[in-house]
Amino acid sequence: MSYWRLIILALFVFLFSCETEPSSSTLDDLTDKDDYTSAMLVNCESYMGKKVDRVLVNGSQLQDLDILELKSAGYYRIEVYLKGSGQNTPEVIRLVILDPERGNTEWGLPPWTPHESESGEIGDQTVKLVYATAAPPEVSVPLIVLIGEELTFSDSNLDAEFGSIQFRIKRGVGSVQIPENNGETTLKIDSRSFFVDILDMDNPPLQLSGELQANTHIPAGSYIHIPAQLSIPEGITLSIGSGSFITIDPEVNIINNGLLFFAGTAGAPVTVTCSDEMFYWGGLIGSSAGNRVEASYTIFSRSGYHTGGEYSYGHAGRQALFYSENGELVLDHCYMTDHIGQVFYPVSCSLELNDCLVQRAKTGGQMNQSELVMDRCVFTDFPDDSYDYRDEDNDGLYLDECNATISNSVFMYAKDDGLDSGASGGGEVLINNCRFEANFHEGAALSSGHFVVKLHQISNSLFTNNGQGLELGYSSPNHQVEVESCRFIGNGIGIRYGDCYDFPHHGFIHVANSESLDNHVYDVWNMNREHWNADILQMSFDNVRVSIPNPLYPELLIYEN
Repeated sequence: MSYWRLIILALFVFLFSCETEPSSSTLDDLTDKDDYTSAMLVNCESYMGKKVDRVLVNGSQLQDLDILELKSAGYYRIEVYLKGSGQNTPEVIRLVILDPERGNTEWGLPPWTPHESESGEIGDQTVKLVYATAAPPEVSVPLIVLIGEELTFSDSNLDAEFGSIQFRIKRGVGSVQIPENNGETTLKIDSRSFFVDILDMDNPPLQLSGELQANTHIPAGSYIHIPAQLSIPEGITLSIGSGSFITIDPEVNIINNGLLFFAGTAGAPVTVTCSDEMFYWGGLIGSSAGNRVEASYTIFSRSGYHTGGEYSYGHAGRQALFYSENGELVLDHCYMTDHIGQVFYPVSCSLELNDCLVQRAKTGGQMNQSELVMDRCVFTDFPDDSYDYRDEDNDGLYLDECNATISNSVFMYAKDDGLDSGASGGGEVLINNCRFEANFHEGAALSSGHFVVKLHQISNSLFTNNGQGLELGYSSPNHQVEVESCRFIGNGIGIRYGDCYDFPHHGFIHVANSESLDNHVYDVWNMNREHWNADILQMSFDNVRVSIPNPLYPELLIYEN
């Protein structure tokens, strides 16, 4: 190797081995209420032409005035006391350092990536497998794994594999796509193995497309292929018998303005998926008043082909598996997995979800001006099962101006919020005995606007391993949040008033008989971007325990083991 090549190589190695040093500055270089995009080393010996007596940073006294290191993304309140000024109140500089990757999406916050839960042992726990007992050999087959008899019966985190495909079972729930012509029949979960027996459907499929002219019932165990748009007019019913397997060609929609009924059973579920495992079918679309989809023990997979234009639904901007206007959706023991779009997008609808799984989609969906009753459901992995950050509105579920009752359910592993009950509309949302876990931003993010009336009542719920457990952000003065008997454990921030938007914050949050413990940054935080100040008038606490004292809320109790 030549001399010059050695020099160039050495210089290349040197440059790429050096870390970028924080910029050096003084207090006079800082601007109150400003954002910065890089770390800083600040000399604090003088300010405004005077010597500095002492400096507090987020309430803690700086020990060495020579150097203040602002290296981490987050909010900093710098209180400067000057010598000889006789002042009782400090000069205040408030600033935010933005994370280079996350920017304003996590304004004022250190970046949060949920930690991965440790794998446990399966022991002698009951395992329930939900899959098609017969399927065409040329398509992939979704397999649902439940630890325990139902979705929310186990807290186990387990390693699993099917052939060469490895996947995780989290909080007792997991799913995997069995590739076409796989030949593999063994599912391994931890130390145990389970036989998966799928018979081949060798007969040609029933071809179904066009507009139905009369009520139609498809017998149990049928193989159905939908190669082009299928329309169900008003007043017409299409029912699908148990154990049927439906393949739909890429981008094809089902227009349902009548009644669509999937009659799966525990032993013979119905499966609906794309005919090509490399692509996605469209979705179910209902626009006539009274359209209804009712499904029990049905697996829906690989929908959401369309994006943009007429399919630019809400925040996700993608087609939904279930799009309906002025309709009804009733799902019982249904499993929605591996969708490239969103799952729900109802407008002025009635929805009832019981024992349902929503896993791996851009978002669980956006519900608009609708009535929702949900019990024992799990929303997880939006859009996937990785720990890579994305800024794509990957919420578990988004509620816009809805009335909802949500019980015994889990919202976890979303790249954005587990539950976003946001926008500017009103509504009444009642949440009981739910779990919000491992969401990059908020476990539950609440907001409203203008002067709408909105109520959130949250009880007996756990918020853990989220960027922020519970957040009340921009809000109407008629927005009330009532929290009773909840736990906020091991989040970045436990309970938050305020958000990353500089919109008006006027709502009120009251927390009672709860605990916010071992959260990495704050157990309770109340700084809102609109004023850059702690808003102590909009939060109250009754019998709430925290890890360390908070001088803004002396009524908070200190937790003692």
